Formats: sequence, C-alpha cells, structure tokens
Amino acid sequence: MKLSRPLAENIAREMMRVIPYNINVMDENGIIMGSGDPARIGTLHTGAQKAIQTGRIYEVYEAGGGMKPGVNEPIVVDDEVIGVVGITGHPDEVRPLSNLLQVTVVLLIEQERQNKAMLNQRQNREKFYHELSYRKTPYDEPFMERAEAYGLDLTRKCRVLLVQSSMGEKAFRHLQQAYPQSWNLENDKTVFFMTDVLRFGNLLDKLIDLDEVLRMGIGEQEELASTSLEQAVSALELGMNIDPHRKVNFYKDLKFLIGLSHTSDDAHASLYSLLEQGGDKLDLIETLQVYIAENGDHNNTVKRLNIHRNTLNYRLNRIKQLTGKNPRHVLDLFELLCGLMWRR
Repeated sequence: MKLSRPLAENIAREMMRVIPYNINVMDENGIIMGSGDPARIGTLHTGAQKAIQTGRIYEVYEAGGGMKPGVNEPIVVDDEVIGVVGITGHPDEVRPLSNLLQVTVVLLIEQERQNKAMLNQRQNREKFYHELSYRKTPYDEPFMERAEAYGLDLTRKCRVLLVQSSMGEKAFRHLQQAYPQSWNLENDKTVFFMTDVLRFGNLLDKLIDLDEVLRMGIGEQEELASTSLEQAVSALELGMNIDPHRKVNFYKDLKFLIGLSHTSDDAHASLYSLLEQGGDKLDLIETLQVYIAENGDHNNTVKRLNIHRNTLNYRLNRIKQLTGKNPRHVLDLFELLCGLMWRR
C-alpha cells in the first residue's frame, strides 16, 4: 500500500485540528506529501529518510540540514513502512503526542483502505448486475460463479420484479437489504432478480404492502434475466398508460396488449392530444383510464373518481365529442384503449 497525496493532506489537516504543533506526512521515500506548512510539500525530509532506513523513531533536537526539531515516526501497515509522520517541536515536548499521532494515522489509513475496498466491491457488484440485466448470451461458468457470490443461482430460471418507488424510505431500504439480489436501474426504479419461487412470493407480498411502492412490472421465469427484465419494463410502462393506479402489472396478463403496443399507430395516439387540448380542465384521460380499469362499470368508476354519476356521463359524452369514439361501445372503447397504449 502507498500513501496518496490527498490522504496525506487530509491526515495533516485533521491532526492539526487537535494537536497544536505542525504535522508532516511523508511517503515511503521521505518526500513531504502533507503538511501544515504548504511550502514544505514536495520537499525531501531528511529526518523521515533516516526513520525509514532504520525502521525506528528518529528525533531531531536542533535545526539544521533542512530539518527542524521534532519527532519522526515510521508508519507501519502490514509490517511494511509506507511513510513517516512527523510532529514539529522539541522532542521532550512532543514525544508524548508522537505515539498517539502514529496510532491515529494508522487507523485513518486503515479506514481509507476499507473505504476503497467497499467502493471497489460496490462497483464490481453494480458491474455484475448491469451485465446480468443486458446479457443476451447463455451464462458461462465464470459468470455463474460471480452470480453465486452474490447469492444468485443462475442454474435456475430467473424472474425480475421492476419496482418504481420512493427509494429513500427506510422500509424500502430495509427490504433491499433483506433481498440484496437487486440494483437501482434508475433514480426511482429498482430491479429484483429472483430464482427462488418461494422468495419471489414473499418479496411480492412485502412490496405490495409498502406504501412507498408506486407500481411494479413483473416478468416471466426465463433462462436469461435480461429477457425477464424486458418483459417487466414493458409491463410497467404499459400498465402506467392503461391504469396508473394499478400497483402490480404482470407481463403474462398484459402480453397481448404489449404485442399490440409495439405497432405504434399515430392516428390512435393523436386521439389523446384532442382530449388534452379540449378537456375543458376535466381530466378526461384519467376518467377513461378508470372507466377501462373498472370494465365500464359506472358505479365503480364514479366511486373511484369520487364524482357524481351525471359528471361521469358528461365526461364520457365529451370524450365521444372530441374523438368521435364512444367509450360505451366495445369496439370504440378498444380503439381508445389502443390510443392509451400508444400515447407518448
């Protein structure tokens, strides 16, 4: 391990907050990398060189030869001298602080090393899940071993849950800790990879109960996780267009409509620009979404929208007037549904 200049500067700065003496931090060659005296940074510290050569504390009592009075103590990590920390002042005054300083510096270095190791682990983990999410070829043995290290058995089919939620909430973070086979696809979207049917069921139940979970797209069990993820994305996106109030969107339930939605029809999509432009400040699109979700049941629709039945009739008539499609007729309603799917 080597001392970096940013770490050496941070050590000198932090130590001088609690110790009323100048602190120098030198690398394995005795070059000053961090100091309370900026003019000395980059210069050779002869006392540090002697401490490195002997592996022992080197004390300077008189100024001279480019040195100032002080105590210079080797920084030893894993039985290797990686640098020297020096405290400027008469040795008899600063000696009691020198050992405490050296121990504290080693602790700071160890903490820095742990932080780097954790960062490296996190980056490797994100790299793996990124590959898993987009890999289109069969998994080889090395890749499956990497998956096993993260608790994922890719000898079994994988199913993806794509969750849109408020990820900052404590309950959701705890759930991610309990089911760590996941990564954040976007700011508000998390992907869970499941190869165990029982754990999938348990996770789904818990996600449904969380208020911070807005909606989910759920793919099928597939040999490749990327295939299931594509299905989950399609289910989530289509579900948002058709019924934004529905929390769980299974690909298997929406497969037919997803197939239709892949053939975009600008004529049908333009129906909704008419509704948006001529809505008379009424949310006609939401009315239509709820009307479809309730299978055309007027009673359930007015309850969900919390409006009067006459208001619903007015809105349905307004939709017909603007689009030329009567939502009370099955074929016209189907065209309006297709427009929802193709709406941008």
